[in-house]
Amino acid sequence: MDRKLKQFLVVAETGNVTLAAEAMNVSQPTVSVNLRRLEEEHGVPLFTRGSRGVILTEFGRVLYEHVRVMARLNEHAEAELRAMRLGSRPTLKVTCGFTWWELGIRKSIKDFSELHPDIAVHVDISSSYDGLRDLLAGDTAMFIGTKVLHLNDPTTFRFERLISVEDGFFARQDHPLQGKDITQADLIDFPRVDVAPVVNRHLGIVDKSAPMTDHDHLSNVLAQYTSNSMTSGISILQDSDAYLIYPMATDTYLEAHGIKMLRVTDQPKQNIEIGIYTLTDKAMTPMQTAFSELVSDALRAIEAQ
Repeated sequence: MDRKLKQFLVVAETGNVTLAAEAMNVSQPTVSVNLRRLEEEHGVPLFTRGSRGVILTEFGRVLYEHVRVMARLNEHAEAELRAMRLGSRPTLKVTCGFTWWELGIRKSIKDFSELHPDIAVHVDISSSYDGLRDLLAGDTAMFIGTKVLHLNDPTTFRFERLISVEDGFFARQDHPLQGKDITQADLIDFPRVDVAPVVNRHLGIVDKSAPMTDHDHLSNVLAQYTSNSMTSGISILQDSDAYLIYPMATDTYLEAHGIKMLRVTDQPKQNIEIGIYTLTDKAMTPMQTAFSELVSDALRAIEAQ
């Protein structure tokens, strides 16, 4: 990785140019000059400077997130080469949305491990935005989940559509609106839960200037509760009058947690695509291909039901 970017990363994490220079065993003036060059290259201030050190500006925070990804990519490349050199056990790294873990990926992992017992498996659960970020960072080989509608650069990713689903409106089983026919207008007075919010770390992946439509319903309703955890999202639903927009295919799972689908009569017809994301410029390995075929069979079985 570029020397200036390495130094920028350490300064951002220590908040002090002198400490960063000592940690990297270079002179403080060298680091200061390189930071100024970075700011000149990008045409924006990256730090605000004070008597106690330096703090990232908004521009600096965006660059920091991307440089962190670059550093992790470098670390992953070194680890992969080291593992190959030492003959380490191969590892399949997979990321998926919470919904698809319960509805197909869990079974696919079990089937894959029975067919390939010598291959280790690592699984992460995340939103589509974090899944794509992990894919870019080299933390995962593939992401299985919802197709993201507004990508800054769609050519970065390869998307294989597997199935299409529809979202429903969910709330606790004793919610005031349960058991009656309602319209979307009836939900306006109730808080919404979002378990896949767009946050600063997604800048560079998602085009924030495009409308975040929530697949066309209640897109103008700002969520009162946001979390990157479905577990906490369920807890919020259980403890409040909030509602959640989520795939209908999860109704059985959510009902086991006291969360039921609301009867919304004017819900629009949808075609939300679910599939497998990989990087366009990186060919899939045989083990990744074998796993993706199991995933395809598992999820398409849902659509056939």
